[in-house]
Order: sequence, then C-alpha cells, then structure tokens
Amino acid sequence: MSRESEMAMERSMAPSDMGKKTGRRLYPTHEEIAQLAYSLYESRGRQEGHQMEDWLRAEQELVRHYA
Repeated sequence: MSRESEMAMERSMAPSDMGKKTGRRLYPTHEEIAQLAYSLYESRGRQEGHQMEDWLRAEQELVRHYA
C-alpha cells in the first residue's frame, strides 16, 4: 500500500472501522471504498477527471487489506 493511500485511509475511516480487524467480512463495503476514493481525490487537490482511477485504486488497496 502506498504511503499516500495509507494516509488517505487513516483520514477517511475511524479506527473502529479499519485497521487489522475487518470483522468476518471478506471484502470491503461500498462505503469503505467510497470513503477512501474520496480521500484520494482530496489528497490530489480535488482534481477532476480521475474518479474511476480513484475508485479502482481504493478498491484494490482495501481488497489487499482484507486479504
């Protein structure tokens, strides 16, 4: 996970929502992906035109986290 993604994840989710504990879920929720994608968008200075890239990156990072 890149440092930028780690920082965005920390900002977007409360400690009770993330961390090593993912409950019994095997995959991230839609809300978790959306929150991280939005944090990535904000960390890039709110530049438009990267929605799909942010979403896919957030999803990939979270799926790795759940693995």
